[in-house]
Amino acid sequence: MAPAARFAFLIGLGAILAAAAPLQAQQLRPLAEPCPVDGGCKVGSGSYRILLPPEAKPGRQGGAIVFFHGYQGTAAEVIADPALVAVARRLGVALIAPEGLGRSWSFPGSPARNRDEFTFVAEMLDDIARRFPVDPHRLMASGFSQGGSMVWYLACRMPTRFAAFAPIAGAFWEPLPESCAGPRPKLIHVHGTSDSTVPLAGRALRQGYRQGDVFKSFAILAPGGCTAGWADAARDAVAGGTALTCRLASGCGGEARLELCLHGGGHVADVAWVERAWRLTMPAEPAPLAAGARLTSP
Repeated sequence: MAPAARFAFLIGLGAILAAAAPLQAQQLRPLAEPCPVDGGCKVGSGSYRILLPPEAKPGRQGGAIVFFHGYQGTAAEVIADPALVAVARRLGVALIAPEGLGRSWSFPGSPARNRDEFTFVAEMLDDIARRFPVDPHRLMASGFSQGGSMVWYLACRMPTRFAAFAPIAGAFWEPLPESCAGPRPKLIHVHGTSDSTVPLAGRALRQGYRQGDVFKSFAILAPGGCTAGWADAARDAVAGGTALTCRLASGCGGEARLELCLHGGGHVADVAWVERAWRLTMPAEPAPLAAGARLTSP
């Protein structure tokens, strides 16, 4: 994948989003690191990092944004990004960053073949539910670029493990899935019409790998033609700028929100899109904290 695909919410790669307001130093100090600094929380086939809200409501479990880093990114860089941390704190949720082996994700069609990502994600979610005051019914998966593609595969293969999905600039890869598991999930996808790193129509890479078409990805997730015509609308979009123009699907069966948001820019991301997706898709009230669970980090 081209170097531009490495851009995500990653401080270590110098890619803090220009649109994000800077945080004051005192805003970061209350955040604790409940996983070991030298590797994060370990599960059978990998690791993840987590930042809990500095103030949790007594007797309540909170939600969480599970953010999948882009190609060549790391979990440590995700949770060190002040813009993304600010969104999590504003929403009062945890920020969880899975670690991709080899700084990549091994979903179907990916050049990486490091592990079964669906087994890893299941292990991670089970570990989080066991160790932390996080409501398993209020998880939103989000990610950028290759991490966005990982989110699409989770929406297809594990739709009930997350309450919503918010991929950015990444969809299925070739060969496209024949179908997806039900029920159809809530999903809000954001993409730039001028993106040349991960184009809306996909593109061929070295050694026969190919990124998939965003519109064909929607048709697989919601068959029946309810997203037909979206490709034509994308061709009419004006290049330049990152203001979103969103199309909400109707007639797809069920009430789960399915939305495509386009902007005229390239391979970029904005944390405001993650926050918007959360506010539009997530339950307003957290579930009561399970008996015996703790509000402090282990």
